[in-house]
Amino acid sequence: MSGPWILVGCGYTGTRLARALVAQGAAVTITRRDPATVADLAASLGVHGTSADLGRPATLEGLVPPGAIVVCLAPPGTDPAAEIAALVAASQQARKLVYVSSTGVYGPGGGAWVDEAWPLAPITPSGRARVVAEAALQGASVPTVALRVAGIHGPGRGVVERLKAGTYRIIGDGRAHVSRIHVDDLVTAIIAAGTTPATGPINIADDDPAPIGEVGDTLAAALGVAAPPRVAVESVSPEVAGMLTADRRIANRRMKDELGVVLRYPSWRSAI
Repeated sequence: MSGPWILVGCGYTGTRLARALVAQGAAVTITRRDPATVADLAASLGVHGTSADLGRPATLEGLVPPGAIVVCLAPPGTDPAAEIAALVAASQQARKLVYVSSTGVYGPGGGAWVDEAWPLAPITPSGRARVVAEAALQGASVPTVALRVAGIHGPGRGVVERLKAGTYRIIGDGRAHVSRIHVDDLVTAIIAAGTTPATGPINIADDDPAPIGEVGDTLAAALGVAAPPRVAVESVSPEVAGMLTADRRIANRRMKDELGVVLRYPSWRSAI
């Protein structure tokens, strides 16, 4: 495993990624903004940890050694352009810069299959921030790839966990399609993005986008819990409504062809 790897903003996905990289013999550095949090997490993972904040460029000085693979998992802050510009400046001697973005950068799909050429017309604040962040990558002097990731699910996260807790709600009539990806398949895609020549935007999603109502009802029945209630679009935040009613079926052909990803979880139906 080439490297070293620098994981900026090591949360849910970053923790799974760090474990996978360590298992493959990579040298890994993780970052979080809080020094105590990153120290505890790094100790538990057996990696190096350091405090860093994309909104404070001075904290990035000396973070990225020559030949490193940088993975940015941090969500956009108040100034996405400046934050990514700071990371790009700190990564001038890196081998590759992988930005973990979101399918929220796309406009509504009306049930269509959405590939990387679909118009960038985000309808949520986070989607708009991601578009700005992706644009800032264009100033990089090293190869970059933007992984446009569908809804992430896995242990402790996703529809199954919320159904068990009784907190899952179906927004609107339930007919809008949503694409998903298991965190372990996302980890595979990130590692491939860092170690293959692929650049540019690449969608990361499984093979089975489905209407949110079908997903909720099917998983509830499999779990033996009550079917989730339907609630009005107006009853949830614009961010949540935008994510769950955009009605996009995310196409993953480039992920398979250029990153060589073979999905371990090709469908949300395997989530339980």
